[in-house]
Amino acid sequence: MLHALSVHRATHKDSAQTEFQAKAFANLYTNRDRLNAYTRALLALSAHYFGKTTEARTLVRNLENGVKLDSKPDISIVQRGGHASDPSVMATAHWGEDGIYWRWSDGGVEATSFALRALLAIDPQNKLIEPVTNWLIKNRRGAQWSNTRDTAIVVLTLNDYLRKSGEVSPSLGYELLVNGQSVATRQLDADQALAGPSKFEIPQQLIRNGANSIEIRRTSGSGPIYFSAEAKFFSLEEPLTPAGNEIFVRRQYFKLVNHPTLLKGIVSERVPLRDGETVKSGDRVEVVLTIEAKNNYEYLLFEDLKPAGLEAVQLRSGENVFVKEIKSGALNSTKSEMMNYTATTDFTGRTRWVYQELRDRKVALFIDKLPEGVWQVTYEMRAEVPGGFHALPVLGHAMYVPEIRTNGAEVMVRVVD
Repeated sequence: MLHALSVHRATHKDSAQTEFQAKAFANLYTNRDRLNAYTRALLALSAHYFGKTTEARTLVRNLENGVKLDSKPDISIVQRGGHASDPSVMATAHWGEDGIYWRWSDGGVEATSFALRALLAIDPQNKLIEPVTNWLIKNRRGAQWSNTRDTAIVVLTLNDYLRKSGEVSPSLGYELLVNGQSVATRQLDADQALAGPSKFEIPQQLIRNGANSIEIRRTSGSGPIYFSAEAKFFSLEEPLTPAGNEIFVRRQYFKLVNHPTLLKGIVSERVPLRDGETVKSGDRVEVVLTIEAKNNYEYLLFEDLKPAGLEAVQLRSGENVFVKEIKSGALNSTKSEMMNYTATTDFTGRTRWVYQELRDRKVALFIDKLPEGVWQVTYEMRAEVPGGFHALPVLGHAMYVPEIRTNGAEVMVRVVD
């Protein structure tokens, strides 16, 4: 919030602070040792926009102390006796977590982007600018970064970098070779500097089993060449098996069988619907998703791919749906094999609201915060179109940490008239 207000004031050429902004800045600056790299970078930018030169430079020095610098990225510490480091290889530097992390604000790409913005604004000659930019470029995934938020913020940051570096006027040529065969040649000049990146699909006949060599050879000029490689593959296995990384999900179907009561009412019995079993058109099916979270997570998305012959009972997205926490005692009971938790005593009473989106192919469930534990969420579908259908796996992931992901198992469902 303070960063947003400082940017607003700087945009309107007003560096003065209100009483509460000054109090907030003083509090954060005093407690700057408790900030992570992301928030420290935001505070440094705030100090810069408020005209606090001394504090801004202090915060940049604090950022420098916490950087993760690899001055020889072409040398391995586990492969002894290798070649010496090539002096032309650019170092890399970044902040934030390298792998799996629990809070989006610890993400390496976003933290590094804002730290680079702070360096460019406060100390544009800083020796870390080139290594940090190099790390951001190397951490692309194809033509983008790991998610839409990261991509937007990196583009914003590299826009600042281009203003300072003068790279918008390159003059260079290069050739792309795969296993010694030329695939493409290009010549870049100032008119093409801000065009979209060239993308080259490698012909299948040039790819061979085992190791492949991809070479980008400079043919003229001295400007930098940035590149990334992307590979796509798919599996032919059937059925698809469950997998997970830090989060895990299991999907179960229960056929709801109505029985009349003595008072001329109706009570529904939950009958497990196993792989390949049959339901009739018009039958209601309860979908039960059981989620195990190994830590406290933010912004999770679970996409349940529906069997084509079944549709959700609810007609409108956004209805109240809650994920409920299961007691550890219930998990250790004999019924845990069936994962059929229905009694009130099976749950802790702790719940989280879920935003539900009903789509043509799937039901999407968005959870803003999910504490560590085992949770369950349910919704209903109705069997409609006769036939045999594959229910593809549930897909789950942390929206801003795609490495935290899971998929359930594939099952077959048959619908008859």
